[in-house]
Amino acid sequence: MTNIFEETYNRIAEAKKAYKAATTAEGRDAAREAAKAAEDKIDEMGDIAWKIWRAYEKSRDNENEILDFDDIIWDRDVEALTACMRENGIKAFTYSCQATDAIETLWLFKQAGCTIGEMVEVNLRKDLWGKDYEKGHAFKMNIN
Repeated sequence: MTNIFEETYNRIAEAKKAYKAATTAEGRDAAREAAKAAEDKIDEMGDIAWKIWRAYEKSRDNENEILDFDDIIWDRDVEALTACMRENGIKAFTYSCQATDAIETLWLFKQAGCTIGEMVEVNLRKDLWGKDYEKGHAFKMNIN
């Protein structure tokens, strides 16, 4: 099963390297086009895929081992998010949102076929000096 989000992340990483290595405007334009073409596949999948993509890219950039959602997830999106992750072979994710209704969102994921695992530590963003990551806490969810 192909994980379109991992595939897109890798294609964009290659495009970023090509952009940095480019010595001409044409080379930089080609790299931008390659990145856009990678994101176009996500765009074709719709808003739910974009929500996953934004979280996926941030998670990978922050060197998290698995996808982390750190923002509010609307109740109406839980089933579609779960289905899209399942379709793309994502077996687990973390939920580190600090919103007051985060527990209710976890319950909705449970109803959508996920199991609540342990609490884990996730990387949030680089610290003030840009060397280490600020840490946060999250519930690990397994997609069944």
